[in-house]
Amino acid sequence: MMKKYIANILTVISIIVMVSCKKEGNYVGGTPADIIAILDLRPLYKDRDVTLTKESMYGATKLAAVVISDHTAGNLPKGLLIVQDNRRLSMLRGISLEMGDEAEKYHPGDSIQVDIEGGTLTRKNNILTITGVSASKILPKGHGAVNVNNINASQLNAFASDYESSLCVLNKVGLVPAPIEGDEISGNKTINDGFANTILYTNPSAKYAHDEPYGLASYVGIPFVTGDSTVEFRTRAASDIVDLGSSLSQDLIITGILGDPKGGDGGNEYVQMLATTDIDFSVIPYCLVVCNNAGTSTPVLNDGWATGGLRTIGWKITSGKVNKGEFLYWGGQNKKINGPNSTYSFPATAHYVIGNYNGATGATNAGDVTMKNTPKFSNSGPFANSGNASGVALFRGTTITEKSTPEDVLFVGSGGGTSIYDITKNPILGYRICNNDWYSMYSVNINPQTNLPVATAYLYFQSNGKIATGPSGTGNATNMVYATPSDVGYFSMMGGVYNTTLGRWTTARSQYRYELNQANATIDSLEQGKYATQIVE
Repeated sequence: MMKKYIANILTVISIIVMVSCKKEGNYVGGTPADIIAILDLRPLYKDRDVTLTKESMYGATKLAAVVISDHTAGNLPKGLLIVQDNRRLSMLRGISLEMGDEAEKYHPGDSIQVDIEGGTLTRKNNILTITGVSASKILPKGHGAVNVNNINASQLNAFASDYESSLCVLNKVGLVPAPIEGDEISGNKTINDGFANTILYTNPSAKYAHDEPYGLASYVGIPFVTGDSTVEFRTRAASDIVDLGSSLSQDLIITGILGDPKGGDGGNEYVQMLATTDIDFSVIPYCLVVCNNAGTSTPVLNDGWATGGLRTIGWKITSGKVNKGEFLYWGGQNKKINGPNSTYSFPATAHYVIGNYNGATGATNAGDVTMKNTPKFSNSGPFANSGNASGVALFRGTTITEKSTPEDVLFVGSGGGTSIYDITKNPILGYRICNNDWYSMYSVNINPQTNLPVATAYLYFQSNGKIATGPSGTGNATNMVYATPSDVGYFSMMGGVYNTTLGRWTTARSQYRYELNQANATIDSLEQGKYATQIVE
């Protein structure tokens, strides 16, 4: 009898387990709600139409979302009311509703509740759409926040289905080829943000179709998947295109750093650069500035790159020439490939600018660029080996101030906290960045009062404006990894693709840490291979 009783209990448990495991999809379980998140709704479509029922929607019957479509300028697919929410996991997802002429009555920021039970989830004109919803099933709910997905073109292309019908922003975008006088924004345009190409579409009948495209802009818009499964990015109005200036053109770019050579660092560290055009430094002088924020670096960073003290040190580049496509090196007087015991040095044919550095015990170094405070760098070399952020910046000219904007800049490491960047200070305490492949001086967001795009300045390292840029997509907090273990001699080769015709990066730099063998590493080790930066036309 006891055995039979136990067997019955086990049977009941098995049934409960089987029932509880029956649910499919990405619904997380729990008590069913009347509202379904768009994040859970979109995966219900699996290449065939789905009738939306309470059962198929995990007990829900409605959407609660914010309108992002605006048909005033005539550039969105007609008849679609496009809404989005971030109800679950804070993931912003959107969906289109087929509403005919009714769609034009709604505007960005309208908060609505939609009874979608009985509708059909389908791909219409290849856009994931809910059909069969009448205007009577939409209940106004006041005003809601219009949020945006800050992404790059590579993310958009790879995860088009995730971002379709949601409001997105692509930052630091240029047209390919670059626009010329008389060009119009109308039609299909290939655009590039330094991560990938994608398609910007402007309906030839849109009110702003004949506007001339900007050299560099941020685009706020809604992506759709087209019939051939490519992505089509559509702005909603002329105000969705935010002018960021002419270009990201850089004549001299940073392509590699050896900040911790094997053996003594003083006089052995160096920076590799690449010319994207011919430069005569006697005509167009530059200076290279290194920041070091190890330990309790002083003084307070009130003057940015021009602070000096134990913070920044710089050297002038005022003589010599370098041709387009040639590498230039700034480094210590020892000119060794990897520290004092290297077999090979930089050859006489290399374009090498010596920044004399005293590595003797107890020595201090001041460089030759005038700073607010006289630099007093120790004998161990300018780059930090502590994990705190250190960086290198190139400036056109030999005089810098707190307001000077670098032509190129990269950082190594992330430590330092408010001693590196402090927004509470007036003026803000920090190191200024530039518009390059890793950093963005402006981020575009939506003004909550007007629902229009607005550019906000983020001018400093670690002033993260939710900008999807750099290899890690973390905006102005992006940094190269400090290679460990220390004292090995890792050369950080920064491989990317720079287009001289467009005057911008078309493939952002990625860090490759290359261990330089002291016995056989030569200059070829630094300049050749698939990880070296390329320039193209």
